[in-house]
Amino acid sequence: MGKTIEIFIDSSLNEDDMVERVKEYACSRCSILVHDANDTGSKADMDLKRSEYGITSLPAIVINGKRVPSEKLVRGKFSSWFHGLVKK
Repeated sequence: MGKTIEIFIDSSLNEDDMVERVKEYACSRCSILVHDANDTGSKADMDLKRSEYGITSLPAIVINGKRVPSEKLVRGKFSSWFHGLVKK
């Protein structure tokens, strides 16, 4: 069974790289949703989700309803940690 991965960004260049890395490491059955703070069409939905998950800063990742600790999003640690998580 795949995981539901939600990515919360504000369209900075570094965040685009993070989105690509998530897509690269996610399993073929994973569902990936990207919420962009600069997309006015989905801002209300994003704000609701951010509140629901307790997200106070961007970027943020939520996997199966659980927020990924921000220290795990550091570039050097992200790849091996995330790859192992979504392949389980």
